[in-house]
Amino acid sequence: MVQGNSQGAATEQPATLPGVCLPALVCLRVVTKQQSPDHWYLVRFTKTGAARYLSQHDVRRAWERVTRRAGLPLAYSRGFSPKPRLSFGPPLPVGAEGRREYMTMGLRAALDGVEVKKRLAAAAIPGMAVVEVAKASGRRVRTFWATYELTVDPAPADLDARVARLLAQDTVEIERVRDPEGVRRDIRPGIGALTSENGTLLARLRIAQDEIVTSRDLALALRVEATTTTRTDIELEAVG
Repeated sequence: MVQGNSQGAATEQPATLPGVCLPALVCLRVVTKQQSPDHWYLVRFTKTGAARYLSQHDVRRAWERVTRRAGLPLAYSRGFSPKPRLSFGPPLPVGAEGRREYMTMGLRAALDGVEVKKRLAAAAIPGMAVVEVAKASGRRVRTFWATYELTVDPAPADLDARVARLLAQDTVEIERVRDPEGVRRDIRPGIGALTSENGTLLARLRIAQDEIVTSRDLALALRVEATTTTRTDIELEAVG
């Protein structure tokens, strides 16, 4: 750009562009390539066998490797350390199994859900089988309830009576091991259903953002030790 100075002589000034400015020198436009909108998928998978001993961090790393082996056009986060756009549901205790765990996965290109499931299934590790793949409206998922099977072996003779007493109460307070001493929680509103049959507990527990009741909480309230724990399903909805 050319401007006149105080004496009327023409001088050349550096062009000013929006973006990053270097003081007293020139402003440079920072151009970033716009990525296409992400295409989201809800993936249901198992966590059984040896995979039940994986931590949530290990589960994420495993699926990152699986999605790469599957040759899917993964979308990545922005920043200096881009990560695959994968989000996972509430973690299971190490050692517990899951039959319908979930993750949301972002892709750069739209693919048919059947094709995505086929590719993931071929690359999945033992114990983490792909159950279902469906297109989702976005990354975020809202969870409500989860269903569990807890095996108690040996089961106390009065297990059915303990279940009946718990369900009859308006409040069921427990003290979690990691909570500060003296802090007690009422988990009764988070127990949607509970039955007992031959040493197996079937429970529907709250797993929402405002309230989480775990299988360990239930076992603590019933004063039992679960031999095996399986989360059979998670009730959810995609919220974009």
